Amino acid sequence: MGRTFLRQDTQIRKSSTYGDAVAPSEANYETNPVSLEDDLNAIRSQLHNLLNDQAGNWWDDLNVPSALEAGEQRGVNDLNADLHAVEKKRVLRDVFNLTDVAVPASQNYVVLGSGELPANTTAAVGAVTTLGTVVAFHSGTFGTHALDGVTGPHAINPKNLMEIVDGSTRDPILSSGRKVYGLFQCETNTDGQTLTGTTPNRAQISFVRLNSTGDDLEACPVADIESTTINYSTRERVRLEDLTEADFLSGAVIDVGAGAITPTRQVSYDNQGTTPVDVTTTSYLDLEGAGLEWQIRDDLEAILFRVIEGSAGGTSKVAIEDDVDEFDVDAVVSDFLNGIKVDTGAAGTTINIGVTANQIDTTGALTVTAAGNLKLASSAGDLRFTDQYEPAGWSEDGIQLSDSAQTWTDFEAAFGEVGLMDAILAAYSGADFAKTYAAVTVTTVADTDVGGVGGGTNLDAQIHDLSGGDFITDHDVYLNGQLLRSGADAAANHDVYPGTSLPNGQLKFEFTARVNDVICVISRA
Repeated sequence: MGRTFLRQDTQIRKSSTYGDAVAPSEANYETNPVSLEDDLNAIRSQLHNLLNDQAGNWWDDLNVPSALEAGEQRGVNDLNADLHAVEKKRVLRDVFNLTDVAVPASQNYVVLGSGELPANTTAAVGAVTTLGTVVAFHSGTFGTHALDGVTGPHAINPKNLMEIVDGSTRDPILSSGRKVYGLFQCETNTDGQTLTGTTPNRAQISFVRLNSTGDDLEACPVADIESTTINYSTRERVRLEDLTEADFLSGAVIDVGAGAITPTRQVSYDNQGTTPVDVTTTSYLDLEGAGLEWQIRDDLEAILFRVIEGSAGGTSKVAIEDDVDEFDVDAVVSDFLNGIKVDTGAAGTTINIGVTANQIDTTGALTVTAAGNLKLASSAGDLRFTDQYEPAGWSEDGIQLSDSAQTWTDFEAAFGEVGLMDAILAAYSGADFAKTYAAVTVTTVADTDVGGVGGGTNLDAQIHDLSGGDFITDHDVYLNGQLLRSGADAAANHDVYPGTSLPNGQLKFEFTARVNDVICVISRA
């Protein structure tokens, strides 16, 4: 037979034009190609189609996903592994058992018999990934109440938490206003065991509720659950691929057939936890009936705050009750439109502030005290005083502190900036003025101190203290019976002026004081 010699450089060589946009079809990829180049172009186009759906070029790199957050490139092996992880992802779903279970008297737990067990009897015990019904190992004596749980998203939602409803009405069972739940627990700490209802593979439900602070679970009091008939739900761990379309319904967790669940505020509060409620529109709470109250109470059910509806009788009331230890208002401005009543507990002790416009009044005694200065000030009116003895014929409204700015000026001139009682005492003592006589014992030239302690060396008697009041207006100086003209200092060139020490009664004269001259000083300050 003949032989064909192929030469690569002439017969098999680089295509002059690559084609990577041939539309996929049997004709284009299978029937019509007549050469190796056609086949390669078909392969390139199909490869391009797998990568980019014919957008870009067949040799482009894999895209890096960026929607929502940055991703990573994945080849077929990566996709294979990731898809497996998604399919086998463990998720929990609630599965209701509609079999009635009777809770024994004097118990806050119940041990389940074989006919009361969940449909999936494979026990996923503790923190595992086992497919089955999630259950915690009872670490104490089985057949007693326990708080054993499988750690979940937070303390009040362990993974073995069970929904508990009334077996007749399918309503939640409440304990002191708090919803009753169950903790599913098993007798033996063997993961993957089959629950049978007989030792050592028994299961029980311990009934619990939220504690008073809402941050943990506590045992449900026996009296709130004993002798009741319940239905329950367990949490089953399944693969993501095992979920049914009904598992994504929000009501699937509490779907108990013909029964109706009553959504109480307690259930809503428990579900909300500490997550804030964001109100984006105006909200109203209407008390639609005379005398209805809205209350906030403490742990002992004592009323702290209440709103009482009384619109029909004009008796609507917002009350901070006496079990409140401290009512703390830190508002920048506290505005009481119609005044305030203070200390209303006993007759004669009420103090009204602004109840009568522009007035503070009380029917009993009133004492105003201050640890520091107490100031009564009227910036645009008079300060007046009155009492029960003001006569009917008194034409003024009480007694004014002053009647003009000049009064203050005159007061300062007469007494200085002193207290009112100081001024009264000064006026009183001023009525008993001082008067001193002294004879000159040594001739003393002009502008030299006359007098001093004990008379000094030039007087036979000590002139009294001259430092009080005004030297010119409050002290009269006589020489040999003649009233002298006083000056503030030597520059005034008057008869007499203050000496070196007025407290010691020293004077200076504009002339020579001679022996036996008699000085008389009369002071009214």
